[in-house]
Amino acid sequence: MITVLLTILKIIGIILLCVLLTLLCVLLLVLFVPVRYRIEAVRREGEEAPFRVALRVTWLLHILNAAFCYPGEEGLRVWVLGFRIFPPRQKEKEPRDDKTEDMQEEAAAGQEEGKPVDDGEVTGGRKKEMEAQMDPRMELPKEEEGQEEGKEEPNWIRKLRAFVHRIMEILKNIKYTIQKICDKIKEITKNIRYYVEIIQSDAFLRVWRVCGGEALKLLRSVLPGKVRGRLLVGTGDPASTAQIIGIHGILYPLIGDHIMVIPDFERTIVEGELLLKGKLTVFRALKTALIIYFNKDLRKVIRLLKKEAA
Repeated sequence: MITVLLTILKIIGIILLCVLLTLLCVLLLVLFVPVRYRIEAVRREGEEAPFRVALRVTWLLHILNAAFCYPGEEGLRVWVLGFRIFPPRQKEKEPRDDKTEDMQEEAAAGQEEGKPVDDGEVTGGRKKEMEAQMDPRMELPKEEEGQEEGKEEPNWIRKLRAFVHRIMEILKNIKYTIQKICDKIKEITKNIRYYVEIIQSDAFLRVWRVCGGEALKLLRSVLPGKVRGRLLVGTGDPASTAQIIGIHGILYPLIGDHIMVIPDFERTIVEGELLLKGKLTVFRALKTALIIYFNKDLRKVIRLLKKEAA
């Protein structure tokens, strides 16, 4: 009996060990197998689209494959193990019965033709016309002007009083506007001093040193490792075309032989191809995200920037 139990426990232990090893292998593959991308851009004179771009992302021997094309009708497409999962394939629509639809349309048209005319609209319009003709015009009785002429002020005094009142309102508005502008300038100056003090603080310098360094490392890992390009350029003016070639010569220490520029001194043309290939590991991105997320100085600086601890 004990031997049977030990054998069962042994089998269960082996199964659990195999499951754990499988999960560990999958985790290591996800973390350390790079996601590769390839970007191709092409421009040709005479084509309808100004340029064409094709993006392809693959992972683990094309087990996961995604593609995006512009211009293109389908846009983004995703395959897993060779089966397209996005966008899903549309099912074929069932054929419509044209005879049934024609009979329904004829029946609807017959109902509309036999619809009786409502006399309410006609009678309503006649009633409105009769009421408009029979509406008496009321005249208001005129007030006697002789009694009030002696009480009213002269016209020039009223105009002077209105003019002075308007001038006072304008002066008040100018004073209020100037005061508001001064308060706004004081508030902006105070905010600038506050944020300058934060930038000059030790916490911000530590955040910049740690988080900025990790972000730069992530950016370097994302940048393409292979760049190939060819550009045929011509402005129609030999002088401006030569200036473009001069700019390419200045940038040559940075781009080297990766991008070739061919001048055309006779035509106005811009054509070329560009190829970018790179990769990124999930481990690198996850490591950067965890370091930035658990940085206490970063949380403190964010609270200060929001003025929660001010």
